[in-house]
Amino acid sequence: MNPPEWLDDHIYATPDCPAVDADFHQARHTLTTLSQLLNELPQTTDVNGLRHLLRAIRSCWTDVNRLVWNSQTYAYNRLSRNGCDEAAKVLLSRGQQLQATLAQLNKPVTLFWASAPEGQVRALLQDAELFELAYLIRHDRHLQDQRLSLESEQLIEGLSVDGLQGWGDLYDSLVGRLRPVVDGEPMGLAQADNLLAHPDRARRASAWHGIQAAWQAEQETVAAILNAINGWRNELAAQRGKTRRLDALDVSCHQSHIERATLDTLMAEADAHKALGRRALRAMASAQQITDFAPWDLYAPAPAAPSALLSFEQALTLVADAFAGFDPEMGAFARMMAEKGWIDAAPSANRRSGAYSTEYAYPPEPRVFLTFEGTMDNLITLAHELGHAWHSWLLRDLPLEQRDYPKTLAETASLFAEALVRDALLAATDNMEQRRAIAWLDGERAASLLLDVPARFTFERTLVTAREQGYVGASQLRQMMKSAQQQCYGDTLSQYDELFWASKGHFSITELGFYNYPYLFGYLFSLGLYAQKERAGGEFAHAYRALLTDTGRMSAEDLVEKHLGVDIREPAFWQESLHYVEEAVERLERLV
Repeated sequence: MNPPEWLDDHIYATPDCPAVDADFHQARHTLTTLSQLLNELPQTTDVNGLRHLLRAIRSCWTDVNRLVWNSQTYAYNRLSRNGCDEAAKVLLSRGQQLQATLAQLNKPVTLFWASAPEGQVRALLQDAELFELAYLIRHDRHLQDQRLSLESEQLIEGLSVDGLQGWGDLYDSLVGRLRPVVDGEPMGLAQADNLLAHPDRARRASAWHGIQAAWQAEQETVAAILNAINGWRNELAAQRGKTRRLDALDVSCHQSHIERATLDTLMAEADAHKALGRRALRAMASAQQITDFAPWDLYAPAPAAPSALLSFEQALTLVADAFAGFDPEMGAFARMMAEKGWIDAAPSANRRSGAYSTEYAYPPEPRVFLTFEGTMDNLITLAHELGHAWHSWLLRDLPLEQRDYPKTLAETASLFAEALVRDALLAATDNMEQRRAIAWLDGERAASLLLDVPARFTFERTLVTAREQGYVGASQLRQMMKSAQQQCYGDTLSQYDELFWASKGHFSITELGFYNYPYLFGYLFSLGLYAQKERAGGEFAHAYRALLTDTGRMSAEDLVEKHLGVDIREPAFWQESLHYVEEAVERLERLV
């Protein structure tokens, strides 16, 4: 079985097929109806009339949002496979413009819910259909004092398509066309990235230097992208914060549906335990007899690791069997993803690097993207992304608003899935080399989450502050990244990746900032869940499903309190999870 490719013809045949135009024509008709309904909102004051009107408005919003969601998912997926797909770029732009138009039109509803008297909100939410929005409405009302006038909010939405999202699109375009030269051979960025896990250190170094050279040639462009994105956010925060200026992290916490106290506790515990990440790297360096451990060694495979590459079918079987050992339906789901053509893993030209999971709004189908070349890292990445997809699948019958969960909780399902696969691999083998390879992956994960993520977090905090003072040039960005990595990695690296701000696409995501700590949150939270699994036994699969199903309709604090009876604002939960990290690092130290 070769690595599969997506089968998306039932969504659209091509980005410019007649069905696309027909859908956008229908969306424009629905927007006209929506506009007429919104004109009635200021004149409607009685509760029954408002309930009827708000239900009708929501129905129109849902119809258009399905198209926005589907068109952008389809276009982005096409561009991930081929960054030079011009028709997909056009469709992505059309979807973004439609999204902005919908958001502009819907602003009166957003402002209504944000500013309505509490008694009126309670009365309206007695309606069963409107009650589906209760959590999101309550969540948004926390930022009542950050709302601008209707005209200003609509202007922001309109300008954001070219004034903000365009910068993220530019970065994605760069990723698609970048061609690093590795040992004299030009290749796509995804192929070069995979070579960073090559067993030959010289080959890894060549790949890393090739990637560095490619990004160095574009560093001024990426610097402009980061400045534009962060400048936009800073100015928007200043305009919103006339009465109460929110810190960038407060905004991020609101987007992540966690409290600032939770984030502060999480990062403090990570900082207090960064020695675990450093121990993992030192063990890895010692095992490889490397005295000058470098960035290109961070994802090196274990010495004497099984050299045979996995076929995609072998990898899928390993993942599906591991999932099935926990929850048979989860295992069957993994196989279904491949059978239905919902995974795209075949290497291709102009392919973007990295991996992700996404989904269509209707029909509610997940999709997974990665570049599979048979390595153990590829296996774990497949498990990670299928964990995301399982999360989406569990929510498929919920309203669209409840299928949109925060990044903190999104990374929980993916990392829990990784843990299932690693434990299944450990349990299935007495072979010391295989056990060492699995322990190696655990150590690699510990180093990444306890060192790399905090370094990214520190860098972004510094960038946000520096951008308030003016433009931050490429040389300054390099120095800021070096400083952040020094703080976290210490002397475990012989040199630092000063261009990481360019090569790591998370910094150029326009929708939200600080897309770094959600991975740490998910890592430690998934370990906490895994501890619950070990204590609860076979019954935990149902509890786990229930927890994931609630992720789009309550805060992280309330979710954990409801399902686990724990307060994640306090250090105890995170410390228990970090105890499992310490055990993993000790296992690595013993085995190497």
